[in-house]
Amino acid sequence: MELKTDYSDIKFAENGKLKLLIIVGTRPEIIRLAAVISKCRIYFDTILAHTGQNYDYNLNGIFFKDLKLKEPEVYMDAVGDDLGSTMGNIISASYKLMSQVKPDAVLVLGDTNSCLSVIGAKRLHIPIFHMEAGN
Repeated sequence: MELKTDYSDIKFAENGKLKLLIIVGTRPEIIRLAAVISKCRIYFDTILAHTGQNYDYNLNGIFFKDLKLKEPEVYMDAVGDDLGSTMGNIISASYKLMSQVKPDAVLVLGDTNSCLSVIGAKRLHIPIFHMEAGN
């Protein structure tokens, strides 16, 4: 599988708003972050990226429609042949995305593989907002 490495085609408003990158990859993340994503789109220059974990219309796509969420601007297609390659692909793809998009902050939820994207954010000195519902 070849990872997408060029995100230069993504254009965002130069409106002075904080540029927030939200990274999701699973159905529970989409459901739990739906209200947050909607509000963030009002107040921030929001970029929603999907790692591609479990991506299937019935597992994820339908929730964007049902929750009245705009589809993600970016699909990283970071799923690998096994857990290790998926984890590595998420770190690599999100690092490349952040390097090009240069968000002011990154928002992730919980403890899923998509949270591995914060490794790149930390290395790029991008503030991280980590939300967790708690157990």
